[in-house]
Amino acid sequence: MTQKLGPVLFVIAVAAASAWPSAATAQSLHAQLQQQIPQIIEFLHDKGHRTVGVLKFRVKKHGDPATDSAGPLNSLMADRLEVGLILANSFQPSQQLRIIRDASAQAAQRAGVSHLQDAGRTALFARPYRLAWGQESLPADVFLTGVVQVHEDNARCTVGVLAFDRSGGPLQRCCEVFDADLDPALLGELGESFVLRGAFDSGATRLADRAAAKEVTKKIVQQTHAVKTQLVEFPLLAEDAPVKLEIRYDGQPVALRVRDGKAFVREPTAGQTVELAIVRGAAAQGVLGVVVRVNGENTLGRQTLSDLECRKWLLTPDHHRTVIRGYQISGDTIEAFRVLSDSESQQRAINYGRYVGQIQLTVFPQLEERALHVPELNDTEEDLAAMLRGVQPAQPPGNLSALKGLIRNPTVKTRGGLIVPGAQRGGKIRSVSFEPAQTPIMSATVTYYTP
Repeated sequence: MTQKLGPVLFVIAVAAASAWPSAATAQSLHAQLQQQIPQIIEFLHDKGHRTVGVLKFRVKKHGDPATDSAGPLNSLMADRLEVGLILANSFQPSQQLRIIRDASAQAAQRAGVSHLQDAGRTALFARPYRLAWGQESLPADVFLTGVVQVHEDNARCTVGVLAFDRSGGPLQRCCEVFDADLDPALLGELGESFVLRGAFDSGATRLADRAAAKEVTKKIVQQTHAVKTQLVEFPLLAEDAPVKLEIRYDGQPVALRVRDGKAFVREPTAGQTVELAIVRGAAAQGVLGVVVRVNGENTLGRQTLSDLECRKWLLTPDHHRTVIRGYQISGDTIEAFRVLSDSESQQRAINYGRYVGQIQLTVFPQLEERALHVPELNDTEEDLAAMLRGVQPAQPPGNLSALKGLIRNPTVKTRGGLIVPGAQRGGKIRSVSFEPAQTPIMSATVTYYTP
């Protein structure tokens, strides 16, 4: 289906095989988090907790205060831990945990809640929450949350998972604190920016060799650190950037400002129209797949999957520019971006809303080499892949068994939600086949609202 919205809009679907974790990421942050889940469940049982919610994590970067809006990772950590707990949950009634469905989203609708203050923690236990399966709503016994502390070199992080219950008192550690290397996907989810130069000049975009993959990751880590310390130009301003990003309010371009290695644009005012355009750079080569997120949600389908799994806008040697006027929620329908008022923005910024004030762009080259063999996954690897997706069905199923089956199905719909969907209008797109390389060549984060 094709309809012009300015130029033709192209969308691409990702091959399912690209979503599986590889040997090169076997001990990733999320693999280590998965290994901690039995200890977390044992902690919950020892404390007598049955009804459990998982709240948005905070991120502490070197030199910055801890924040709940560093990037998509704040909420994705909660999503993935919640899914991991569901998949590891017992079918035995006496041992089964009752998992709250997206506790942060439910908490975001309530005034005065905050796990950082005694009164705010008390308020979190005041009302019941919908569960992840069945029709029941129950008050929480305990909430889990956590902190991801990024090391100064941007190469590693330290992760702690914490718990607090209705009895009051400080947050408690509920499993071992662990360190993890930061990979390109995590750096993007942390809101870091980079341009990777020269890694795929030979045309080999499937980094099957572990040493080669490690070397590319090392280059990306070095680039994010160089951008952060202003040793190199911000990616969106670099002459050789493969993709440029244009931001317009009411049809007028908005200037990008760089401060301390981070990019900002002025905040839009209530009622302004917001448009984004991705433009192929003069130095770009081949076909490029671009993920554009607003507040952590993909502008294609409002997906909250990893960038690799998300659908992507396609820029080709014959198609250089695509205008994005909202969330493309189906093949022919757009939800236009709507700017919140100051009071709405402030209210959302101080609670557990999913993402606050960012536009993110991630660029993948097309895969040139084909996999000769896709290995079968064991049960642990399948659950890790499902945990990395971190998504649940649109409606809670009737029982735990059905929920586990739907979560393990990679075609489940994502959950949707300081730019939010507004009026719907037509806008057809054309879908074509595209398989991305597993490693992005560019990532850039622009902040348009700072709480």
